Amino acid sequence: MSEITTRLEAIQKRIALARERSPYHQDVTLVAVTKFHPISEMKEVIAQGITQIGENRVQEMEEKFELLTEKVTWNLQGHLQRNKVKKAVAMADLIQSGDSIDILKEIDKRAGQIDKVQDILLEFNISGEETKTGISPHDFEEAVEVAKTLPHIKVVGLMCMAPEFGDLEQTRPVFKEGRQLFEKLKQRFPEGQVSILSMGMSHDFEIAIEEGATMVRVGTSIFGERVYR
Repeated sequence: MSEITTRLEAIQKRIALARERSPYHQDVTLVAVTKFHPISEMKEVIAQGITQIGENRVQEMEEKFELLTEKVTWNLQGHLQRNKVKKAVAMADLIQSGDSIDILKEIDKRAGQIDKVQDILLEFNISGEETKTGISPHDFEEAVEVAKTLPHIKVVGLMCMAPEFGDLEQTRPVFKEGRQLFEKLKQRFPEGQVSILSMGMSHDFEIAIEEGATMVRVGTSIFGERVYR
């Protein structure tokens, strides 16, 4: 058994245990984040049943999108620049980084040009970190109202990230607020439309699940350290 398969199985077991500890006992989808990892490693996790692939950069998604023959669900989760939206919409099944009203409008425009309704998550900067993008929770109502007027986007959930605290327990309040915003978001759209709460990465996904995440984004803990290029 390869190292990647061994690590993947360990992550899946940790997810299952975190679900048991969560008061929600929710289903949890694992997105394998393949940023800076080669096609061969992607194919290995796909062979183990992983169908959700996450990329941070449009350019890298484009390279892999053309090479990968297996059927997967493509998640774009990195900050999306306006000039990359056209390409992103052409490839992504889910854009997790709907992090501003301006980018929501641009996604709607570009999706409309190819007669697509683009699934998106509203990304909120709950911790208020200046180094992170995302909609302020204070602008929740405005973002929701704008999103509801855009015919070529479909809000299916919420995404957030917690700061990298030395003490992981400090992430818990961020994830608690993420769950609260998620419940609030569900009430603002038709029943069943909002179903994804994407929060938690390699270092903190277990606490995120305990606080109600329905999707986690894990890369390094599956594939090992990235080789940056």
